[in-house]
Amino acid sequence: MKTKTLYLLLLLCISFLSCGGDDGRTETNRTHEDDDDTKETINESYTYKIPVIFHVLYVDKGDELQYVPTSRLSTIIDNVNDIYKGGVYGESENMNLRFFLATKDEKGNTLSTPGVEYVKWSGTYPIDPHEFMMNTTGEYKKYIWDPNDYVNIMVYNFAADKDKGGITLGISHMPYAVKSDSALVGLETVNIPTIYKSMLDYPHCSSINSLYINDESTRYYLADKGKKGYTYNSADVNVTVAHELGHYFGLHHIYTERDGEPVNSCGDTDFCEDTPSYNRVEYAEYEDYYIKNTTKEKFDLKDLVKRSACDGTIFYSANIMDYSIGYGYKISTDQKDRIRWVLYYSPLMPGPRKNSTTAKKMPTKGRVEEGPVKLPMRVVECKMR
Repeated sequence: MKTKTLYLLLLLCISFLSCGGDDGRTETNRTHEDDDDTKETINESYTYKIPVIFHVLYVDKGDELQYVPTSRLSTIIDNVNDIYKGGVYGESENMNLRFFLATKDEKGNTLSTPGVEYVKWSGTYPIDPHEFMMNTTGEYKKYIWDPNDYVNIMVYNFAADKDKGGITLGISHMPYAVKSDSALVGLETVNIPTIYKSMLDYPHCSSINSLYINDESTRYYLADKGKKGYTYNSADVNVTVAHELGHYFGLHHIYTERDGEPVNSCGDTDFCEDTPSYNRVEYAEYEDYYIKNTTKEKFDLKDLVKRSACDGTIFYSANIMDYSIGYGYKISTDQKDRIRWVLYYSPLMPGPRKNSTTAKKMPTKGRVEEGPVKLPMRVVECKMR
């Protein structure tokens, strides 16, 4: 695959573990845009329709990197849908999943800007994404809408990470598995089959760094979707959102890692046999050497998307759950199975469940009285270095 330009923004992903109000919701005012009361059979052919709400946190309404236009966010969702559809940019699974901009708020009111809520931020800005995502005081839970009905994506300028270095592009919470014989390996487990928003003490969501909201490759706007070449940008926000949603729906990075950190060894740590794992530490050394010792005239993207798998074979990185230099469009069969499992059985997910045991249960009347409970929490961040 030929390209005209290569933006060398090198990425690293890290995860964190942590343990972590009453939302006043009633069954009568609860939205059902996620079709969780559908009468259709829930199986592999069922297409999940997932409402997305972008919460744009800003201080300067005149700055489009803070007050991101609705049209930009709508375009990003369209591009992410193409990635999850499969077969648009290359061979990939069709997830039978469509994200759409929510048309109603939690109380059923029609939104003036579908899928987007603009929130004037009163605290320190730019916002520390680690503090926001891992805060278990309940302070930031008010910014999300019920995760049982929406995917919440927070959009704001990220504060620089002074301690770790680099720039964080996105950060997400991982889902839960309910402790049972069918619990999905690699996820934190809980004993509660239904988790209400009122039981959370943290804002279960994904966050996107809006400083890079306009960074993207050009393939999305070409008639052939880049099959004959395109301008490549490794900070592509469309891939970042697709990647973070991958985490949100249960996917890990394809390279060998431990607690989210790449390790200098090999092993299958994403629990997907059809995604070739590789030693990312070795790759990073090769990547640095190539960049420092290759002239502009000889620079070739294909040299940087090349990986040496743990079994010794060579492959070219296209999976959305890889990072650094990669094509960023592929979702494998095993990854699809993981995402579908999370949609079928995990709590805090919009859409219908596959059986009555894990079906979302809301009271038929009155308020949700459960208070916050301590839940295990895994947060995954992706950084440019």
